[in-house]
Amino acid sequence: MKYIELLEKNRVLSCLYKIAQMAVDDSHSFDTTMQTIIDSIPQAFEAPEKIAAGIRLDENLYQTSEFDLSQNRYGKDIVVNGNVRGRVEVGCLNKGKTAPCRKKVYSFEEKKLMASAARKVAIIIERRETNTKKTALEEQLRHADRLATIGQLAAGMAHELNNPLGDILGFAQLASNYPDLPEPVYQDLVKIVKSTLYAREVIKKVLLFSRQTQPRETRTNLNNLIEDWVDFIEFRCAKNNIEIVLKMDPKLLPVIGDPAQLNQVLINLVVNAIHAMPDGGVLTIKTAVEPGGVSLFVKDTGIGIKEDIKDKIFLPFFTTKEVDQGTGLGLSVVYGIINEHGGTVEVDSHAGKGSIFKIKLKC
Repeated sequence: MKYIELLEKNRVLSCLYKIAQMAVDDSHSFDTTMQTIIDSIPQAFEAPEKIAAGIRLDENLYQTSEFDLSQNRYGKDIVVNGNVRGRVEVGCLNKGKTAPCRKKVYSFEEKKLMASAARKVAIIIERRETNTKKTALEEQLRHADRLATIGQLAAGMAHELNNPLGDILGFAQLASNYPDLPEPVYQDLVKIVKSTLYAREVIKKVLLFSRQTQPRETRTNLNNLIEDWVDFIEFRCAKNNIEIVLKMDPKLLPVIGDPAQLNQVLINLVVNAIHAMPDGGVLTIKTAVEPGGVSLFVKDTGIGIKEDIKDKIFLPFFTTKEVDQGTGLGLSVVYGIINEHGGTVEVDSHAGKGSIFKIKLKC
């Protein structure tokens, strides 16, 4: 009897050792790891050919052959961070010339094996998800660091350019007031003034991105901001065959922020959405109360954003438009303003399927 018990313990320990090896081996894909674990479990039983095993995990199933035909199943839940994510199960098979499987009660060692397997699978899942979150966080930090560095450089350049631009604007305006100027000269001076004003507007946006201008803090209701402004874009949207849909939460709480800067955020997001729908579409502006604050959603049914440029869209001067179609500062200004307000900007977009920009602000 002791010999049989030792054999059983040896099979169980061998299986657990193999599962433990797979748990620390990062050279395999997650699917391969799960399938290897489930293939090894029957080997811990006295008659492996009569045992089928499976791992149900979220919406996925990893199984040995004929697992669906098994009977008298026994299993353990896979618990990750207090949540049941799935189950490890074994069952008996009646196959070939072997005697029918009549096993009703599993041994202590077999139950111990299933409990250990469920814990190991939970550890693998937790480590995998932790690594995924860590990788995403590291990329966010690298992206934020790049934006901060570019912002500092942009701010320095903007301040250096402001003075000579002021001189150019002032002298051009003085020169245009001289009497008896030839008309071509006067028109050239008008062009210089317009170009200088445009350059100063670009610099203003750069300073907004680099957070060199402090927001004027006051209590602002995003619903009121949208209602006051949406009339101005109705004509342009109608002209471009774009339908406007408003979904505003009547219970929206006010946020602390600069109304002018938040209005600039809305303008930039809407203009960006309009440009993304050259053949028309639907523009949806939505507000909602969410845990920790309120959110603004600007959704379009346009061309979407390609995967390879998603991490560049908030960089200043990055644009996919033609040279005369924009400065590439719109989204970078959005990022700078919202970051200064202590909020976050998220984008969900797929090429050909439109984009959703989500702004979350604290109340």
